[in-house]
Amino acid sequence: MSALLKQTIDKTYPVVTHGQGVYLYDSAGRQYLDGCSGAMTANIGHGVEEVAEAMKDQAGRVAFTYRTQFTNAPAEDLARRLTAMAPGDLDWAFFVNSGSEASEFAIRSAVGYWRERGVPGKFKVLGRNISYHGMTMGALSMSGHAARRPDYGPLLHAFSFAPPAYAYRFAQPGENEEDYALRAARAFEEAIRNEDPGTVAAVIVEPIVGAAGGVLTPPAGYLSRLREICDRLNVLLIIDEVITGIGRTGDWFASSYENVVPDLLLMGKGLSAGYSPVAGVLLRSHIVDALREGSGVAPFGHTFSGNPLGAATCLAVLDFMERRNILANVRQRGEQLEEGLLSLATRYRCMADVRGRGLLWGFEFVMDQESKQAPDPSLGTANTFVQECLAQGLIVYPAGIAPLNNAVILSPPLVINEEETRVLLAKLEKAVCAMERHVERWAAAGDNRRGIRVGIGS
Repeated sequence: MSALLKQTIDKTYPVVTHGQGVYLYDSAGRQYLDGCSGAMTANIGHGVEEVAEAMKDQAGRVAFTYRTQFTNAPAEDLARRLTAMAPGDLDWAFFVNSGSEASEFAIRSAVGYWRERGVPGKFKVLGRNISYHGMTMGALSMSGHAARRPDYGPLLHAFSFAPPAYAYRFAQPGENEEDYALRAARAFEEAIRNEDPGTVAAVIVEPIVGAAGGVLTPPAGYLSRLREICDRLNVLLIIDEVITGIGRTGDWFASSYENVVPDLLLMGKGLSAGYSPVAGVLLRSHIVDALREGSGVAPFGHTFSGNPLGAATCLAVLDFMERRNILANVRQRGEQLEEGLLSLATRYRCMADVRGRGLLWGFEFVMDQESKQAPDPSLGTANTFVQECLAQGLIVYPAGIAPLNNAVILSPPLVINEEETRVLLAKLEKAVCAMERHVERWAAAGDNRRGIRVGIGS
């Protein structure tokens, strides 16, 4: 009998035994194509020997040092390497253990920056009402994820939220991309002004929304307009690249798509590609200058912050990606995956709004493409699709928040090749075909219910 507490307590989960490349294997001998890199994390695939060897070598030297007692060569090298890759003057790095901790460190850095500047009244951090930045209290306080916020009950901070950049649902008829980008950015500005910019330390956005929305990709110009708004209102910009960073979209950082330099940039997941729990925050020089010239102390970290084993793991992942020219593969396979998904959406009426970049793609299920009506949230559309994919030996990631819990994420390892992408699309089509039948049944059941109501009322 298991003593391990599972996410769904009484569910029986398969026992994974090993992985190789884009595939995972369980104790029953079943093979799964990892179509979502676990949780957008296993970016270089499973079982990479050179990463395992680098971890073994570092563990044999020193696995742990405490950051207030020592620094270490792997952490120093990783900081230099990431800041060299990052845009603008993101010249400082701090390492933590998870994306949630990166969000927490960003909050404390933003609030600390204004305190050191003599403006302690700027302490709020505004997010968007379809967003996710982590499960710790501060991170969840600035996340617009209604399904996960109840864990803390009334304990979360009462930060406000701006509307999302979600063209499929919220663009007006006839509105072009540029006009929608302007309107969506102005809505964020309005949210800041409603809170009083004198009390707002920072805003936080995902350049592409992951779990909360299913790869909501903003219109071109949105992020650069948001940068301008933050500069004008004297508010810091935090960009959460925990999912999108380290190559997922075909660039090292998704914010580079519009040449936007945030004040703080969060990364995780793909930073270690799942081989060790490591995340990080990159900070612009003016943030660190304010800390240095004030108290001279950075926000406090965690026991495992900057540990040499985790940093050595990340360096091995970056070495692997550069030697194999993984970013070029992301762009090539991303085009192949986009083409395949768009083709599926023309053949199946239940599939709508293919969106994404690189090897991060999403779409949502609808009752029909014309009305864009989402299935009843009680039907658990995204989870139903996950099960249909599992039946095909394919793992995908459910996304969206009720009443729009109807989206899915495809984010295979960045090493996926052309043939494996074809296999992924073939498995996906069988699952989409099954979903088409589900939607037809749901629609018929809905029509019958409406008919009964009409009959009773007449």
